[in-house]
Amino acid sequence: MKKIIVMVISLAVLMGTASSAYAHSGRTDKNGGHNCSAKSKQKGLCTGYHYHNKKK
Repeated sequence: MKKIIVMVISLAVLMGTASSAYAHSGRTDKNGGHNCSAKSKQKGLCTGYHYHNKKK
């Protein structure tokens, strides 16, 4: 029983961290990209327009 509880908790933690790694608060345009905000530029997260989805 303890092993099942540990496995369920481990899975929940793993899924929570995996989903947050892909989180993004900004909107994307029809090409799947957008310009960086001033805050993101200051933090060094990006420098200008960038894509989040591969262009096909």
